[in-house]
Amino acid sequence: MRTPVSYLGRRLSPYVRVAMVVVLSALAVFTAVRIHSWNTFGERSRVMTLVNPWNPVSETGYTAKLTEVEDGYQMDRVCADALRRMLTDCRAAGRNALIADAYRSVDDQLVLHDAEVQRLVDGGMTPEAAEWQVSKVIAAAGRSEHEMGLAVDIVDADNPVTDETQAETPTSQWLRENAWRYGFILRYPPDAEEITGYSWHPWHYRYVGEDAAGNIQALGITLEEYLSLFYSDEAQVVYDKG
Repeated sequence: MRTPVSYLGRRLSPYVRVAMVVVLSALAVFTAVRIHSWNTFGERSRVMTLVNPWNPVSETGYTAKLTEVEDGYQMDRVCADALRRMLTDCRAAGRNALIADAYRSVDDQLVLHDAEVQRLVDGGMTPEAAEWQVSKVIAAAGRSEHEMGLAVDIVDADNPVTDETQAETPTSQWLRENAWRYGFILRYPPDAEEITGYSWHPWHYRYVGEDAAGNIQALGITLEEYLSLFYSDEAQVVYDKG
């Protein structure tokens, strides 16, 4: 006994069968495009995840998917290639770009933060004052973008320090003009501490994707402001001024 499928195949004309193949192929392509679009949208949303003093990593559900970039430094896979290209082009332009830090675990962040607080206390500052001062420069554990693998500290090898003098280096100047082309933004610009929660960090760059980086660069705003202006209601930012 013939199965319904084989019987149907025998009764259809060659033209109808060709038409069915074309339709099914078109449906397969359409499905693949839709899946790609959904995945692409998911990646775009993922790299826009907001972390700052009022939005800890633990509440975002973000998990870094790490890969090595260079010299043992790791970044999330979504931005590793872009960072490599940016560093290559920066160096090709005659700048001595150097990664000072990239992904940090929450334990690494805790050690870094607490060591700086202790250094200030040892210098005579009260623990409360030390904590307040450090909090403007080094995020508390669980509240750093470095823990997502989307943030990188880049300095000039001729001035390998993470302070405001970095802004005057050739590397920093090149990055300010070009980082957006690779999907990175200067995350903590000057005069934006009340919005970002952190003081000016001319060495700290954050990956947000090329589209968002271009818009943020053109508008001269912070990530917080961009999310508030152009993202969904769920992404609205509430600034804690207390």
